Amino acid sequence: MIRSEIAMLVLAILLSSCSKDTEVKPTKIPAEIPSNEIIRIPIVVHVVNYSPAPFEISDEKIKSQIEVLNQDYRRQNPDHTNAPSEFIDLVADVGIEFHLAEKDPEGNLTSGIVRTSSEVTGWDGKTIADETSFEDLKLYNTNQGGQDAWPRDQYLNIWIADLSDRHGNLVLAGYAQFPDCDPRIDGVVIDPRAFGTLPPIAPNLNYGRTATHEIGHWLSLLHIYGKDGDCEEGDMVDDTPVQLSQYTGNPTYPQSSCGSNDMFMNFMDRVYDESMIMFTKGQRERIRSIFNDGGSRRQLYLNTLNNN
Repeated sequence: MIRSEIAMLVLAILLSSCSKDTEVKPTKIPAEIPSNEIIRIPIVVHVVNYSPAPFEISDEKIKSQIEVLNQDYRRQNPDHTNAPSEFIDLVADVGIEFHLAEKDPEGNLTSGIVRTSSEVTGWDGKTIADETSFEDLKLYNTNQGGQDAWPRDQYLNIWIADLSDRHGNLVLAGYAQFPDCDPRIDGVVIDPRAFGTLPPIAPNLNYGRTATHEIGHWLSLLHIYGKDGDCEEGDMVDDTPVQLSQYTGNPTYPQSSCGSNDMFMNFMDRVYDESMIMFTKGQRERIRSIFNDGGSRRQLYLNTLNNN
């Protein structure tokens, strides 16, 4: 009897100990994201195809763009090693990964791709000096032939929409909103011919770097050249050389202005896709700061912790 009572007492102590050891304790989320933490952002792709002359925009084409983003923002793009020797130590792994959303705002399963066909184009989402009323921006209005944005504190919205002129020529590859914009238009707009790496694709826009560049704006980055034509006003990042103006095409290194060699191969200049190869460590810090406590995309970060 005594042995039985002792055994029961020991068992009770062990169970109590195990219960305390396995108790789930609340984890405090740090105000500043750890430098080694990967931020994972869900994307919803709104395909708004121009019905009179629709493009073939396959799921594979969309997925090819996601792959490019994950390479470029993780310094896994093979061409990053082509950075000039003076810049090679600045090439950064931003520590951000993207994936197509798996649940919609109501919690239903989704592919992360929503398709509609109408006469709405990418120009129907372009604001002019912030004077265009939201009601006139058909691209962001489902009831006008576009697609409503999904909540920006849960998703990155990308609209694929035609940006042709009246002759059918591509005149603008894409555009983006900065973090402090109207939440109803928050996201990135890209022409089908500048999206992903599969046809239809435009020459010189075939590496998927339009999205890399425009999402850079969505993540608060300015153009590498700051205010075009001014050596005094840069991009507010310390390790990007002050640059007088934008570059286009495929420049040869070195090119210089404002007393130093220019980093035209940065993703935030306007060169052809094949010449864009890098973000800097300073750009990484500027991007990641918007997810810290008090940052403009903090709530998106907090929501991704619950859903990833």
